[in-house]
Amino acid sequence: MSPAQSAGKQDQRLNTSPLLGVVLGTPSAWSAVIFFSLVINVLMLAPSIYMLQISDRVMTGRNMTTLAMLSVLALMMFAAMGALEWARSRILVRIGFHLDHQLGARLLYLSHRLTVEKNGGAGRRLMTDLTMVRTFVTGFGVIAALDAPWVPIFLIVALMLHPALAMAMVVGGGTLVILTYLTERLTRGPLARANERASEASRYATLNMRATEVIEAMGMLGSMTARWQARQDEHLYQQALASDRAGAISAASKFVRYTNQCVAMGFGAFLAVQGDVTPGVMMAASLLAGRMLQPIELLITTWTQWGSAQDAWKRIDEALTMPERPYSDIALPAPKGELTLESLSGGPPHIQVSYVQNVNLRIPAGASVAIVGPSASGKSTLLRMIAGVWLPRDGVVRIDGADIRHWRREHLGPYIGYLPQDVELIEGTIAENIARHGELDSEKIVEAAKAAGVHEMILQLSEGYNHQVGVGGAYLSGGQRQRVALARALYGNPPLLILDEPNANLDEAGEIALDQALQGLRKRGQTVLIVSHRPTAIRNCDLMLMMQSGQVTLYGPRDQVLAVLAKAAQSVGQQGAAAPAAGAQAVQKPKPAAPAGEPNRAGP
Repeated sequence: MSPAQSAGKQDQRLNTSPLLGVVLGTPSAWSAVIFFSLVINVLMLAPSIYMLQISDRVMTGRNMTTLAMLSVLALMMFAAMGALEWARSRILVRIGFHLDHQLGARLLYLSHRLTVEKNGGAGRRLMTDLTMVRTFVTGFGVIAALDAPWVPIFLIVALMLHPALAMAMVVGGGTLVILTYLTERLTRGPLARANERASEASRYATLNMRATEVIEAMGMLGSMTARWQARQDEHLYQQALASDRAGAISAASKFVRYTNQCVAMGFGAFLAVQGDVTPGVMMAASLLAGRMLQPIELLITTWTQWGSAQDAWKRIDEALTMPERPYSDIALPAPKGELTLESLSGGPPHIQVSYVQNVNLRIPAGASVAIVGPSASGKSTLLRMIAGVWLPRDGVVRIDGADIRHWRREHLGPYIGYLPQDVELIEGTIAENIARHGELDSEKIVEAAKAAGVHEMILQLSEGYNHQVGVGGAYLSGGQRQRVALARALYGNPPLLILDEPNANLDEAGEIALDQALQGLRKRGQTVLIVSHRPTAIRNCDLMLMMQSGQVTLYGPRDQVLAVLAKAAQSVGQQGAAAPAAGAQAVQKPKPAAPAGEPNRAGP
C-alpha cells in the first residue's frame, strides 16, 4: 500500500468520527503521553528487578554496599516514575481543555438546533456528553488503554524467567480477559437504561418542578414527587443491577489476580526447590504477575466508564455529522417585511400531525394583520413557523421573496421582533433583555422601552434598567414580563413584528401602552402579525385572518372579514331561535349537533 493510500484511509477513519479528529488534534501532546507511558511501564519492572537482585546478590553475598546502591537506584526509578505520571496527568488535563475549547461552542449551537428541530432531550444531553468524554479522556480509562499493550511485554519478561511461570500468568490473564468481556455484556444494557432514566428524572425535575406557584397553591407536590420518584427508582434499579454485576466481576477479578500472584510465587518456589530457578526469580515472578494483570483489572474497573463514554461519543459524532443548513452564500439585503406563505404545513418537530395545513397567503410589507380563531386552530403554530422557531414540514415561508431557511439566524434575527405566548426572559438585567443580550446601546434600549410604554415602569424600579429579572423573569410580575418582552421585540425597529397574545397579562395601563405601540408600528410602516381577540388590538390592524382547524378560512381587509363573521353569527343565531319551535313539532327528539367552531383536538 502506498503512503498516499495509507494517509487516505486514516483520513477516512477520522472523517467517520469527527470527535476522534478533535481528540487527536494535538499530536505533540499525545506523543508525549504515549512516550511517558512507555517509560513508566519500563520503570514498572523496577520492583521485580530489585527483588531479583536483592535475593540473588545481596542475600547470597551479604554485600551492604550493593544493597545501598540498589536501593538508591530503585528510589530514583520510583521518583522518575512518579514525576512522569504527574506530567502525563497534566498533559491529559490540557488535552481535555483543548477538547472542550474546540467543541463546547459548536455543541452548544447543535444542542440548541436539535432542541428546536426535534424538540426532544437529545440536544439537551450534548453538553453532558462532552463532559463525560472529557472526563474519560483525562481519567483512568485512557491510562488503562495505554497500559494494556504492555501486558505482552511483561509476558515476554516472564518467559525469560521461565516458560512455566509465563504459562501460569497467561492462564490468569486469560481469565481476566474473559471477565472483562462478561462485564461488558452484563452491564452495558442496564447502564444504558439507567442513564436514560436518570436523564428523564433530571429533565422532569428541572422543567416541570419550575411551576412552583401552581404546585404549592393546588397541593400538587405529592403527585409530582411520586412521578419523579418512579423515574428515579427505575434509574436506581438499573444502576444497582449494573453495579451488582460489575461488583461481582470486580471481586472475581481481584480473586484471580491475587491467586495468580500466589500461584506464580508458589510455582516459582517449586521450581526453585527443583533447582530450575533461583529464589530471586520466585519473588520477581510474583511481582511481575501482579503488574501484568493490573492493566487488565483496571480495564474491568473502568469498563462502566467505557460504556458510558462510548454512548456519549456516538451521540456527539451524530450531532457533529449533521448536515449544515443550506444558507445562501450571498448576503441578502435588509428585508422590508413582505411575507409569502406557499402551501405551508407543519407543527411541532416531534409530532407527525400537521397543526397548520396548506396555508397560502401574501402579506404586503407594512401591513398589520390580526389573526383570530378558536383555541387549537393553529394560530400559534403559524406564528412559530413564520418566525422560524419551527421549520415547516411542507411548503415555504418567504420574507421579501427569500426562503427564511436560506437566512442565517444571526443575520435575520435583528429584523424580526418576536413575542411568544409563553413569555420568558433570560437571566440578566432589564437592559440586557431589551437589547437581546447583545451590545448595550442606551439610545436604542430607551427608544424600545418608550415604544412599548414600559419606560416609566422601569424607572420606578429600585435599580431601573439594571434591575435583575431572575431566571425566566421570576423577579417581575406577569404583566411586567410581557411589557419588557414587547420592548425586546421592538428593539432596533425590526420591519417584521410577530406578537402572540401580547395583551394576555396586561392591566388597563398595559392595554393603553400596547394600543399606542401598535399605532406607532402602523405609522412607521412595520409589518405586524398579532394573535388577539381584544378589540383594542384588532382595531389597529389593516387585515384580518381567520383560522379554523389549521386552515385559513377568511383573509382580507379587517372590516370585510368582520362583516362576514357578523353575518355568519347572525345566521347561526336565527337558526338557534328556530330550533325550539321545530323541536316542539317533532315527533322524535333530534340528536344534538356538534357545536359550531369545535376546536381541532390535534394540537395548538
